[in-house]
Amino acid sequence: MKDSIILKEGKVLVYPTDTIWGIGCNALDVAAIEKVKTIKGRDNTKSLILLVKDIDMLGNYVEEIPKVALDLINTSESPVTVIYNNPKNLPIEHLSSNGKIGIRIPKNEYLQNLFEEFPYPIVSTSANFSGKPSPVNFADIDKDLLLKVDYVSTFCRQEVNHSCASAIYLINEDNSLTKIR
Repeated sequence: MKDSIILKEGKVLVYPTDTIWGIGCNALDVAAIEKVKTIKGRDNTKSLILLVKDIDMLGNYVEEIPKVALDLINTSESPVTVIYNNPKNLPIEHLSSNGKIGIRIPKNEYLQNLFEEFPYPIVSTSANFSGKPSPVNFADIDKDLLLKVDYVSTFCRQEVNHSCASAIYLINEDNSLTKIR
C-alpha cells in the first residue's frame, strides 16, 4: 500500500479516517509532525490526535489504560477518542501542549489494513486549514491543502461519508471520564 510507504518515509499524507478526512504522518517523526502543523497553520497550543491499531499498540504509548477507558472503547458503536494522562514513547512536546494525548482505535478496514503495513501511531487531524470547516468527504478538501502534502490517498475518494468527528473523553485523575465533545 502506497500510503504506508509515505508514512515510513516521514512524509505527510491526506487520508480517509473512520470519521472525516485527515492529514497525518508518523506520530514518532518530529519533522513530519511539524510539517503537518505548518501545512494546517495550526497553533502549537492545540494538541494532535493519534490513531493506533488496537489495545496492544495503545499500551505502547500510554502508561495506563484505565478500565473505564477499555469499557468505553469496547462498547462504543461510534468512533471515540480518549485523552490519556502519562503518554510514553512519543515526542509529546510536539503533539500536545498539556502533556496528555488523545488516541483513537479506528475500526474501519482501510486503517486496519494500513496498520498491518505501518506498525506505529499515526497523527490524525482534520484535512483542512486551521479555522476552516472539517472535510467530511474528499471533495470537501481545499485544493490548496492537497497541493501542500506529500501524498493524497487514493482510497475512498468517491465514497459519501455521513460521519462526523469522534466523541472525545478525558480521563480524570480519579480515572473517571469527562465527555469533552
